[in-house]
Amino acid sequence: MMRIFNKFSMLLMVCSIVIVSCSDDSKTDDIVTKDYDFSKILEQFVDHTIVPTYTEMKDNSKLLLVKVAEFEKSGSQVDLDAACEYWKTTRAPWEKGEAFLFGPAAYNNLDPLLDSWPLDKNQLDQVLDGNHDLTADFVRDGLGAVLRGFHTVEYLLFEDGAPRDVTKYTLREKQYLTAVSEVLRDDTLKLWALWDGGTSEKALLEDLGIEIGTPYGDEFKKAGNIGSRYLSQSDAVDEILQGMINIADEVANGKIADPHTSNNVLEVESWFSWNSLVDFQNNIRSIENSYLGGTTVATRKVSISTFVKEKNEALDTEIKGLITDAISAIDAIPSPFRNNLQASQVQTAMDAVNELKEIIETKVRPLIVN
Repeated sequence: MMRIFNKFSMLLMVCSIVIVSCSDDSKTDDIVTKDYDFSKILEQFVDHTIVPTYTEMKDNSKLLLVKVAEFEKSGSQVDLDAACEYWKTTRAPWEKGEAFLFGPAAYNNLDPLLDSWPLDKNQLDQVLDGNHDLTADFVRDGLGAVLRGFHTVEYLLFEDGAPRDVTKYTLREKQYLTAVSEVLRDDTLKLWALWDGGTSEKALLEDLGIEIGTPYGDEFKKAGNIGSRYLSQSDAVDEILQGMINIADEVANGKIADPHTSNNVLEVESWFSWNSLVDFQNNIRSIENSYLGGTTVATRKVSISTFVKEKNEALDTEIKGLITDAISAIDAIPSPFRNNLQASQVQTAMDAVNELKEIIETKVRPLIVN
């Protein structure tokens, strides 16, 4: 709503600002934050955190599909082993992107399509025992989220943390593996293109009938301007912070806590490949990359960390330390997680991640949201 001020009300406002700034220094920070130019931080976040993460994922998913197709053709253990490694290299950037599952990942339902858990093994067995042609189109258009994505591919590739024995594969399992890997490639391609624009993969996107329109990355960087759904830059920055808070909460109080509490291995994510602890550490790295504004030290420039450091250098140092502590605490849990749900290190890891979540929620976010 537009507000109209007369000269008297303007005078009162000026006097109020002077009085408040003299009586309460914290209000001065509120005013500065409100007028802070976050444009470079938003640009850095999109161009050096989100886009590189999703680029790596879609590139690796293309290679995963190649290796899976080679295995379907050859049936060799060497080709299967290679496909398993490419599953892991494709999985890593997905987990490093879980702090920013807002925007396209949410609006296009790509999060559940890529990463629904747990796998519905009974339903999958029915599909494999049926007579449908196991093509990518069938998987994409005829099956639900729990029968596609990372964990379906994982189940078909791994057993007890290692590549499966190739002699145990049926022909339909190989066909389904190739089909679901193709759909995984398409979904990772779409997620990347929705943020980036997809120019370098234009031909493949056209073949798949995927239309992009205005890249979400452009809209995010233009927060506060016409053409962006974000009414202010601080709204966009708060979206980043909420993503960081959400994944910290999910790791500590869901991914780790749920199987620890129930002592049920079936609740452990990525237990077919024994990749769970790597997943959890990469989730914290998604927080780190979001906070520091880049996926590598060399690309990190202006970031939320820069802003926090200007406000409170000790707080910035504390957050960086808590990120390192959380990753180390998860790494200290004996591997595989599925076999060590009651290890003493589990509670330590949950506490470390919750401490990180708490400081972002109670000390960083109030600097942005006044």
